[in-house]
Amino acid sequence: MAKSQQSVFPKAVNVLGERLDPERSLWRNVLIVALEDAVGRHWRNKSFGIAKGNYAEAARAYFLEPNRDFALVCHYAGFDHEYVRMKAKKFIKEKLSEEKNDMHRL
Repeated sequence: MAKSQQSVFPKAVNVLGERLDPERSLWRNVLIVALEDAVGRHWRNKSFGIAKGNYAEAARAYFLEPNRDFALVCHYAGFDHEYVRMKAKKFIKEKLSEEKNDMHRL
């Protein structure tokens, strides 16, 4: 980057001392929002529960079924799409199981 085009803000670094990449951060947030959509928005807030209906199924399918868009987003985020898919499957399964158990308690 030419000196005249440098940001007036200092370069951000993470805890490992690596320079943060705003574009990579953007794509990582795309994955986070997609996962929130798949398990229900604000999944940490118990009052929301698992997402329902066709929208939720499509959001879960984004993670669970192989597709080029998912692989590309993972690539842009700096992640291996197969690893992210494996972790997302586990996470979604856990959330569905918790939801099912919560329903049985009622």
